[in-house]
Amino acid sequence: MNYADPVNKLLNYGNCQEIKGWPDYLKLGLTHEHIPDLIRMVTDRELLWADQDSMEVWAPVHAWRALGQLRAEEAIKPLIGLFNELSEDDWASDELPEVLALFGTKAIQPLREHLSDSSNKELARATAANCLEEIGSKNPSLKNDCISILVDYLDQSTFDVSTLNGLVIAHLIGLEAVDSIDVIRKAFNNGNVDLIVAGDVEDVEILLGLRAERETPQPNYLNPEFEELSSSFDSFKTKKKKIGRNDPCPCGSGKKYKKCCLNKTSPH
Repeated sequence: MNYADPVNKLLNYGNCQEIKGWPDYLKLGLTHEHIPDLIRMVTDRELLWADQDSMEVWAPVHAWRALGQLRAEEAIKPLIGLFNELSEDDWASDELPEVLALFGTKAIQPLREHLSDSSNKELARATAANCLEEIGSKNPSLKNDCISILVDYLDQSTFDVSTLNGLVIAHLIGLEAVDSIDVIRKAFNNGNVDLIVAGDVEDVEILLGLRAERETPQPNYLNPEFEELSSSFDSFKTKKKKIGRNDPCPCGSGKKYKKCCLNKTSPH
C-alpha cells in the first residue's frame, strides 16, 4: 500500500457509508498524472479484501469514483476487470455502473464484450448489463446502442444463465425498450428466464405498457424455502442495519445478501 500524495489520502478518506454523496475528489489535488496510481489502488487486492472495519477497505471505492470524475478512459478495462473479482460485492455492483456511465460511448464496446463472454461469472456479466442501462439512461443519444446490445445478447440467451437473462430483461424495462418485446417473449417461451428475477411475460408486458392487466393469475414465483424465510428477511430489512461491504446473507449461503435472498423475496 505504497502510494504517494495525494493518492495516499484516499487510504484514510473515510467510510463511504458515512459520507453523503460523492465528494469532489479533484479537490484533493488529483489530476490525470495520478491515474496510474488510482488504477493500481482500485485493483489492489490487499485493499479490496482488507478488514471490512478498516478505513483502507474503502480506498478502492474512493479511487474508482475519482477515476470516473477524471474521465480516465485508460481505466475502463481495469474497472470492467473488477466485475469478476467483485461479482458479489454490493458497493461494486451499485457504483461501478455509475462510474462506467461517466465514460459514455467509450465504455460500450468493452461492456458488450464482457456481457457476451460466457467465461465471465454470471453476476459479473449482469454488472455489464447494468452498466449499459446506466449509460443509456444518462446519455439519451446512446440509449438505442445500449438497447441493441442487450437485445442481441438476449436473442442468443440460454437456460444456464437464466438469472442473467432475467436481469437483462429488467434493464430493458428500465430503458423502456418496448420494441424488444418479441425477443423478450422468445426468451420466456424458450424457458430461459428466471421468473423470480423478472416475473413472467405478462408482468413484463404490463411494465412496458403493452397491457393494462394480467389475463392469467400471477404465479407464485417463490420457492417454499424462500416463503418460509420471507418474514425474517422483511424484519431484517426494517432494522436498517448497516451492512459491511463483505457481510454475508443471513440465510447462511455464504453469498452477499443483495446477491442472494434479497432478490428472491420479490419478483421485481
